[in-house]
Amino acid sequence: MKKFLIILTSIIAIIVLAYFILQSLAESKIESFLQKEIEFKEVDVNLWKGSVKVFQPKFNRDGKNIQTEKISASGFSYYDYLVDKKIVVDELIIHQPVIEIVSSNSSKDSTSTKKSKSSKFKKDVVVKNVKLEDGKLSFQQDTLRKLKVENFSVQIDSLGLNENTLKQKVPFQYKNFLVSLSRLDYTVNELQDIAVEHLELTPSQVEFTQIDLKPRFSRQDYVEVIPYEKDLMNLKLKKLNIEDYDFVLNDSGNEFDAKKVVLDSIYFTIYRDKTVKDDTRKKNLYSKMLRNLKLKLSIDSVKIKRAYIEYEELIQKSRPPGKLFFEDLNVDIAHVTNKNLGREDFPETKISIQSQFMGKSPIQVDWGFKVNNPNDVFTISGSSHNIPQESINSFFVPAMSIKTQGEVNDLYFNFRGNSVQASGDLGIDYENFKIEVLKKGSSEKKGFMSFLANLAVKKNSKKNGSTEKHVDAVERDPTKSFWNYFWVCIEAGLRKSIIVF
Repeated sequence: MKKFLIILTSIIAIIVLAYFILQSLAESKIESFLQKEIEFKEVDVNLWKGSVKVFQPKFNRDGKNIQTEKISASGFSYYDYLVDKKIVVDELIIHQPVIEIVSSNSSKDSTSTKKSKSSKFKKDVVVKNVKLEDGKLSFQQDTLRKLKVENFSVQIDSLGLNENTLKQKVPFQYKNFLVSLSRLDYTVNELQDIAVEHLELTPSQVEFTQIDLKPRFSRQDYVEVIPYEKDLMNLKLKKLNIEDYDFVLNDSGNEFDAKKVVLDSIYFTIYRDKTVKDDTRKKNLYSKMLRNLKLKLSIDSVKIKRAYIEYEELIQKSRPPGKLFFEDLNVDIAHVTNKNLGREDFPETKISIQSQFMGKSPIQVDWGFKVNNPNDVFTISGSSHNIPQESINSFFVPAMSIKTQGEVNDLYFNFRGNSVQASGDLGIDYENFKIEVLKKGSSEKKGFMSFLANLAVKKNSKKNGSTEKHVDAVERDPTKSFWNYFWVCIEAGLRKSIIVF
């Protein structure tokens, strides 16, 4: 019995000693491997639990500076490693990572480096649960644009990587994931910054909360930094949801599909100073913009709810800007796509708009075009009712030094056009319509010019209840936007309907 106890004690002692020797060797080997790639303070290995902890690791190379308080891996499977030659870990947690990246143009070198590293990596790795907790991120894209994320966390379910996945743009596979970002800031360009309070991303849905696109300059100062006319925009969006999406990255071109996109509660103001140099570059219509988009896109429907949009245009320094706004704006868009342009059943993009013009007059617009049509053919029709004179004068007085009297009871329009010209019909019912031509920088009218202007105005539009006019061949200015083109069509119809000669 005594001899048996001595043998048993010796075996236990050998096992314990072997355990500590193996643990020491494992720590030494892991440290030796890590030292080739990163700096760290300490490595703690527990062979019994199959866990490794790396304290204060740091990586700094090629503009990438990454550090974290601790990386811990637990639940290493010896069976999978010894039998199947696979590295299987139950959980990997990266605690408080701080990631700073400065963009480099050496994409060719990084691609070759990736291929070189992937060719050396021969193991299959599976991590059942990956967590990045309480991280910070900054990305310097160029001298101007910088992305900053105050806090982020990531959870990945069943992450797998091997020699083949490392060659792909997304170098791993997964079953599920959740990405959560808070307080994101990004400099869009020299005029605009964007901030996002919260972003949550899963494989099936993206949700943004409190998006704020804000100007970097005041209205007075921004004209000093723009080379030609540009919009200064201020947008607040309460929530943006993207449902049932799929984003594919590949060498032949990236693709984005989504079942539904919803933008809820928008406050959007646009300001343009027309006293600076014109932007004479050619402007494409929306159909051509989508057709030429590098990203292959397919969105079944887009819905805009409860929006307020305001446009101000400064034409004369001596007057305040002309102003138009739309309250309670709701938009439904169907079939936003530029994929498979050659197919016979290519869908028409259809846009339905309902709003309150200047907060008082209901307006409804139906607009459609086919992205695959090389002539950029479109149709746009709609109506508005009960437009008071103050709504018209809000833009006409400051922008055009013209003041109107009288109300528009009904306005109807229906136009069809392409990238060169448009034609259509406009119907209007107005009463007691008069025009005052104002002196520059003053609310005082020019009597003689007003008299001449009113000679040209038809005093009453009523003939069987309304006046309808056909508008022929409105020429498009290719240096102007679609909305300028649309306004020129409306203006041509109004001129024929209201002006005597």
